[in-house]
Amino acid sequence: MKVSILQPSNHEDMKKLFLDVFSNDPWFDKWNSNQLDLYMKDLTENNNSLSLALFDEKEELIGCSLGYIFNWWEGREYFIKEFFISRKKQSQGAGSTFLTLIKERLRVEDVQHITLATEKDVPAYHFYQKNGFSVSEKSAFLVKRVSE
Repeated sequence: MKVSILQPSNHEDMKKLFLDVFSNDPWFDKWNSNQLDLYMKDLTENNNSLSLALFDEKEELIGCSLGYIFNWWEGREYFIKEFFISRKKQSQGAGSTFLTLIKERLRVEDVQHITLATEKDVPAYHFYQKNGFSVSEKSAFLVKRVSE
């Protein structure tokens, strides 16, 4: 497996992979084409975006990590907004390998932290903990609907 920067030529495959993962169990997201295009543009086309792709030995896109690099008082931080692995490759070590390769790449780029948010009632929560992520005792992820 290899990791590289996600190229514009991979965007259609990335969107198909994203939809396949997040339109199914346990997420069941309901994306329309326009909203998905806007979301992916938000994630991949900012000055501080870092979009990484995982390819298998056949050069097939099997995973993506879409996020941002921020400068913080403790150093540079990579915030992962979306991390997804092909459903055909889940539970086979691809996700853990991807995180290891990301960590190696970020170390070279002098990034000190990887942060992310996920729901506690989905398998991803335990996957991240298994891969060395911990719940921050000092932080909370808060949500408020604008229409309230």
